[in-house]
Amino acid sequence: MKEAVASYFEHKWHGTFHRFLSGFLIILIFSSSIGLVLTTEPSIEQRYGYILWLYEAFASFVFMVEYILRIWSCPEEYRQQGVFRCRLRYITSFMGLVDLLSFLPFFLMLFDWAQTPQLMLVQLLRLLKLTRYSVAFDLLADVLRDEAESLLVSVMLMFIILIFASVGIFIFEHDVQPAAFGSIPKAMWWAIVTLTTVGYGDVTPITVQGKIFATFITIAGVGLVSLPAGIIASGFTEQLRLRREKFELEVEQMIHDDGRLTQEEMGVLEEDRQKLGLSKDNAELIISQVKARELRKKKRD
Repeated sequence: MKEAVASYFEHKWHGTFHRFLSGFLIILIFSSSIGLVLTTEPSIEQRYGYILWLYEAFASFVFMVEYILRIWSCPEEYRQQGVFRCRLRYITSFMGLVDLLSFLPFFLMLFDWAQTPQLMLVQLLRLLKLTRYSVAFDLLADVLRDEAESLLVSVMLMFIILIFASVGIFIFEHDVQPAAFGSIPKAMWWAIVTLTTVGYGDVTPITVQGKIFATFITIAGVGLVSLPAGIIASGFTEQLRLRREKFELEVEQMIHDDGRLTQEEMGVLEEDRQKLGLSKDNAELIISQVKARELRKKKRD
């Protein structure tokens, strides 16, 4: 039983029941989060508050059961480690804390804790549980990990220019607009809004020197904001290429001997396709290309 539960949490099930259970949890996470948001509307809270409370109670109970099952079954995932160490590793992990906070606030409210916006924000962390059910989130995590150094450089560059922009606009505007630019920390608000190209317009330079300086900062901000986006976009492209190559290599290894794929091998490839986040059409194209390439090799030999 424990092994079966661990297999589900490790996404080793691929049957109808697995899809049903995963779909149920996804819907529950979404709907319970929407219910929490709706309770902030007084008219809805007045008419449907009790129903929404019951639904939140049901969702919190399900999340609590899931949390307990994860603690109970996690030693099956890392059998080489001790049971206590494995469970402590999950409990103290980021996703373990997310699982805990997805239901804990509700039970705290049962003991007369007030429902505050801060507590609701903690409850809404349950939306992060959705990252378990999408390969796209795994792809994003891989991209951020691979491009961490480049992203760090771009963030540092933005921070450097933010300081220069704040100091510059302070020099030009602090005498004529002391309320908005009376200090460098105050000027940072304008610098952040300008560099990110949001442009609220609540504070603007009025001196000629300040306007000229703001023009250059705005142009620099366009390039700086697009830099992390470009890094992430190129990282996605590279990660998809690597995943396609990995899948292609697996196909080559399977059909190298006899030039065909058995039903069992096709099942293994289907599992790998899902883990790698490749579409069925893409996977079928790769398989057909590898088969054609192997066939040409055999004809030459």
